[in-house]
Parts: sequence; structure tokens; C-alpha cells
Amino acid sequence: MSDIRYIHWISRMGRKSTASVHQLKTLPPTSEALVENVKRAQFQACIWRAALTGEAPDMDPVENGWVLDDDFGALIPVTLPPQTEIAPAAVMKLIQCGCSTETSCSTERCGCVASQISCSAFCHCQAEIRTCQNKWTLLRQRIEDANYSDANESDAEVDRDD
Repeated sequence: MSDIRYIHWISRMGRKSTASVHQLKTLPPTSEALVENVKRAQFQACIWRAALTGEAPDMDPVENGWVLDDDFGALIPVTLPPQTEIAPAAVMKLIQCGCSTETSCSTERCGCVASQISCSAFCHCQAEIRTCQNKWTLLRQRIEDANYSDANESDAEVDRDD
């Protein structure tokens, strides 16, 4: 699906002006994004169905397209699984937010924040945690750190069992 959408995007962008090619909102969705959207839609449908019976569905939102953010005390939709590229490298070379203020990527004026995606190495902030204020970049980093620490804990348990 990602390949078909990439080909479609290339054909559409060939007819547009150079300025519109560089907008993040022109990126096509990926197969991974589709899977996460389907998970959330299925979860929502189960909640609606359960509302008719008065019993909550026996489903964990964290396993169905959401991540729990303890800092904000909220569920946040997973738009892409960790370690997933939002677009092919050739497309990412064209895309950048261009923020250049002291509070880089902190408002909706940043194309990445407005598109609800984390900044990339191509953005002015280069997705550096010390300079980028994009909440999606910070969330991605927290998720990656949690996955990394979970993997290390699993490895440590295996070592202890040996």
C-alpha cells in the first residue's frame, strides 16, 4: 500500500508548484499508519457497541492504537509504530518544517506540529531533544526510550535465568 501511495504522490506532485511539494500535509499515509488507524477505529466501534449493553469492552487501549502518556495523564493516538519512517527517504529529503525561532517547533506554525508528526533530521531543529519543542518529537523519544528500557530489562532477565 505504501508503494502505491508513493507512486500516486509522485504523480500528483509532478503537476504542482515547487512550494506545495515541500508541505508536510502533502505526504501520503503509509501502510503502518493505516494499521494504527484501523486499530483505533476497531477499538472505538467496540466501545460504541458496548454502550448499547452497558458493559465496557474487555480491551486494552494501549494494545489498540493508543499509548499512555503518564506526564499528561492521557491516551495519545499512535500515528506510526516506533522506528517507522513516515515517508520514503527520497520524499523526506524534500520535507522540512523550517522553524528557526528560539522556541523551535513549539506552536502550530511549525508544519510538523500542525501535521501531528515528529520532526526529522531534515528540519531546522534536526529533531534534537535539547532544541526541538515539538510535543510529537518528545513523545516519540519517550516511547523509544521506554521500548529500549523494556528490551534491556528483558535481556537482563534472560541473563539471570542462564
